[in-house]
Amino acid sequence: MAVSFRPAVERAQPPKAPYRVVNQVMRWLLSSPRRAQQIGQHLLLLHLTGRRSGRRFVLPVAYHDAGDGRILVLTSSPWRANLRGRAEVEVTLLGERRPARAQLVEDPDQVAAVYLRLIVAAGRRRAGRRLGIRINVDRVPTPGELAEASRRDGLALIYLDVTR
Repeated sequence: MAVSFRPAVERAQPPKAPYRVVNQVMRWLLSSPRRAQQIGQHLLLLHLTGRRSGRRFVLPVAYHDAGDGRILVLTSSPWRANLRGRAEVEVTLLGERRPARAQLVEDPDQVAAVYLRLIVAAGRRRAGRRLGIRINVDRVPTPGELAEASRRDGLALIYLDVTR
């Protein structure tokens, strides 16, 4: 019998088909100040342009307060490559569209430190769902385990400096 090994932390991958519909609904909800009052406390719309294709993307993403006046977005999605270098983007925050500057952080040790801080703040049981990861151990993951997940699954941070 084959033994299955699961890493301590791994990226959670929601089903793609339902998320297409959910994202359309979220774009509509988050695009208006009135509709975004409740859900906009945790979600925003990120407007960015593909580096090579020039295609415009509008992505609903969860965000956190970075604690220094910036907004923090956690992702493992391939679109993050469009933000390498300090990219000019726009965000729709609480229904209001604003210019922003995005800084992508892919260094596994830096990513691990932020994930660890957020896991401790949210509590291990609730952190997985809030951070888009699956925690497969009955304790807070170590910085090494989180750095390994960052390397393996492409976990990254995006800091947004939003013009207010």
